Amino acid sequence: MDILIAGTSCVDFSALNNKQKGIEEGGESGDTFLGMMAWVTKHRPLIVIQENVSGAAWAEMRHYYRNRGYAAEYARFNTREYYIPHTRMRGYMCAVNVKGSDIPNKWIHACKQMVRPSTTTLEAFMLPDDDPRVYKARMELAGDPRRTGPLKARTVDWEKCEGRHQRERTEQKLGEQRPVTAWQEGGVCKTLDFMWQDWGRKQVERVLDLMDINFLLSVRDGYDPMYKA
Repeated sequence: MDILIAGTSCVDFSALNNKQKGIEEGGESGDTFLGMMAWVTKHRPLIVIQENVSGAAWAEMRHYYRNRGYAAEYARFNTREYYIPHTRMRGYMCAVNVKGSDIPNKWIHACKQMVRPSTTTLEAFMLPDDDPRVYKARMELAGDPRRTGPLKARTVDWEKCEGRHQRERTEQKLGEQRPVTAWQEGGVCKTLDFMWQDWGRKQVERVLDLMDINFLLSVRDGYDPMYKA
């Protein structure tokens, strides 16, 4: 049995929802999807499972599969509804190389039957701080400064996200503060003293700014997230 499991892109597909812009004009994300579809058209795998951001152009992508003789349906699932103590909404497409098949709908129904909300705290899934595996992982992340120099964040262009971040700060009246990360342009980051400094220095600006925004939103609503799991 041939099965293709694809995360078609980590780039936000939300721009493709604009009726003036289709997948064929969607830039990197659209190119990735079209490249995958070219492979599917040529090799005709029996089953395709596709994962991407919740706001992707799912209806339009389904149309591509159906035009190629596949039965296809999509649905959105949140990890917190499947026993995982983490909120992560994602979309999934199930396509089967059998025209008119009801298998994609049955697959979605089966997934929804497995729903089991998380009943356990995050800490229950984590190793103790003094576990040797934790120490090893932290050292691997930090690297050896004697050989590689100080750890620096990756340089990633976050221009598209930056506009959304600034809009959120403005609309929510959060100001420009960075109380958690104190990050500066160019990868400089100094998280709070009790936080994992090596991890913080490795994060890109988009992630660091989102940490500060979430913290400011929480404080505005009356609680300090530093004291919550």
